[in-house]
Amino acid sequence: MTRQRQFNMKILGRLLEHLGSQMYKRRDTALAELVANAWDAGATEVEVTVPAGNYDAAVSQITIADNGIGMTEDQVQLEYLVAGRNRRANVTPIPHNRMVMGRKGIGKLAGFGIAQIIGIETTRDEVTTRLALDITKMKREADEVANVDIDGYIDDATGMPSGTTISLSQLKHVSAPNIESLIESLGRRFSRVVHGEMTIKVNGIEVKEPTIDFEQRVPENDWVTTDVDGHSVRYYYGFSRSVLTSRILQGFTLYAHGKTAQAPPFFFDVETRASGQHGTRYLYGAVEIDYLDDGTDDDGDLISTDRQEIDWEAPEVEALREWGAELTRRALRDWADRREKTARTSVLDDPQLAQRISRLDAPSQKELMKVIGTLGRSAIGPDKLLELASFVVSAYEYRHFHDFTSQIESLDDPDELNTLLEYLAEWKVLESRAILEVVKGRLQIIDKFHTMLVNDAPETPPRRGMENLHDLLADYPWLLNPEWQVLYEERTITRTLREWGNEDIEDTDDRLRYDFLALEGGGSLLIIEIKRSGHAVTLDDVQRLYKYRQRLQRGTGLRVSMVLVSGPTWEDRRDDWVGREELQLLEWGEVYDSTRAFYSQYRAVLEADVEHRDFSEMQRELHRTRAVIADGSYRGEQMRMEGLGPQYGTRSREADEEAQQDD
Repeated sequence: MTRQRQFNMKILGRLLEHLGSQMYKRRDTALAELVANAWDAGATEVEVTVPAGNYDAAVSQITIADNGIGMTEDQVQLEYLVAGRNRRANVTPIPHNRMVMGRKGIGKLAGFGIAQIIGIETTRDEVTTRLALDITKMKREADEVANVDIDGYIDDATGMPSGTTISLSQLKHVSAPNIESLIESLGRRFSRVVHGEMTIKVNGIEVKEPTIDFEQRVPENDWVTTDVDGHSVRYYYGFSRSVLTSRILQGFTLYAHGKTAQAPPFFFDVETRASGQHGTRYLYGAVEIDYLDDGTDDDGDLISTDRQEIDWEAPEVEALREWGAELTRRALRDWADRREKTARTSVLDDPQLAQRISRLDAPSQKELMKVIGTLGRSAIGPDKLLELASFVVSAYEYRHFHDFTSQIESLDDPDELNTLLEYLAEWKVLESRAILEVVKGRLQIIDKFHTMLVNDAPETPPRRGMENLHDLLADYPWLLNPEWQVLYEERTITRTLREWGNEDIEDTDDRLRYDFLALEGGGSLLIIEIKRSGHAVTLDDVQRLYKYRQRLQRGTGLRVSMVLVSGPTWEDRRDDWVGREELQLLEWGEVYDSTRAFYSQYRAVLEADVEHRDFSEMQRELHRTRAVIADGSYRGEQMRMEGLGPQYGTRSREADEEAQQDD
């Protein structure tokens, strides 16, 4: 039989909005409060049902059903509908000798944070009481005090088991709840004591304490019990093998009588710049501080109403804060030391990396190991660590990159260092800089070469230490022609023939000595004779070169040609020798222009002269190269009309412009 009863609730101004709507805006926080009420009701099972399919805030519902002792209709009126009632001072004993979580008597209002209507259906002694609280009908002005009538219904002798079901409707969140996140949050908000005595389910999935793949746990099992300011405190913590991506899993959760007193992420206010700060993303811990919530009155209440944080400014918790801060600092330092040591060991256990590192000087090795240690604190796997370590070793191997290694050493943030190295490695910065350094050096040598030509430097040194063309070309043979491979310098014909295995060839003059012998791209040998820029070429100079060729040609099947490099002045007729297939006559100015043209297009890149045409042409070439590699060689009609792409190394742009001016 169903009968109606008029329930009554006294509303003080905007009390319901302040304590419900504004304090419990998050789903997990509000639902945790309602689950805690089930604990206080002696429940061993509580089922939370949230919409998982088609979500519509206007019609979808969230329910929290428990198998606790339930309430009589009088308890609903005298206890449940009294906001602010001190549960602990006037509590009816509950089963299992549990310590009541509730204290202020306002957790029941948490549903108003996420819904407009709270429905209550509670059964005790086979009598079921049903009523609904609608926040829109219960709102009052700030200074208004009113008694609000609430229609309720009582069913006698229902035969229903004891328990309470809270239903939330006309939901406030426009998006559907994330089931996995909700399960994770509820699992973190209640201690393992609660999980051991009361089964919590969300949509049929049991909520448990989060499972962490610990790399290290302190202690290995169970808890550590210690004394803090004369009070018993239990704790454990550990570091996961990978980053805890969910913020609610990071840091410590502090529990008082099984429920959150300080929500994560929490690190006892340890400075974020402390040693091992990046370990905070791996740290998972729990601290039980039941003594902080043993009181029965509000005067000693140090935990916020929504159970999110402790009043850390209160003198009663100063000792706890200092103890926790020291514990956190020590844990993070140990983690950092362990990660750094593991990273260094992994790198040195790699034979190739270890060998490369051993070749570095002691200061470089020391700084390198510091960088490797920093990488160890980042969220990278073993393979990535070795890859980035190899890149860092390369930076130290390129000894002229002191500015680069200094920047690496200055970064103590492992994530910033990791990101920097990944980008630099991907962009092949070291390789590019090494190449540019070589090109830059070659351009400087070309400038020196030009100075020596202008100053009519001697062919060979008359005394030790004096600048001369032969020594410069011997050090930098590419000056003659970047496409030639210079094989020998200042060697007699007799020795050359002997090395070629031609000892039986008689050499009538074993004093004949050429300046250079080179290999041309087409497979021809080039005998190169140089004369200083101010020297006037004589007939003897040319005939001696022919004599070299005649002797060498007998010892090889390769074609042997001759190159005479000199100034523009000849004692005899130069025209008599021009155009001969076996002889190239080069003037130093031509050699200089050709070599300079081969490298000069890189100067704009080296000097970062973005306005220079060479820079723009190289940029266009780079874009085109990427397109060809990515999509194939198709040019399209427009590019075909533009003709050939850029070509370098033939003539300098300056020479082309000068030629145009002369025309």
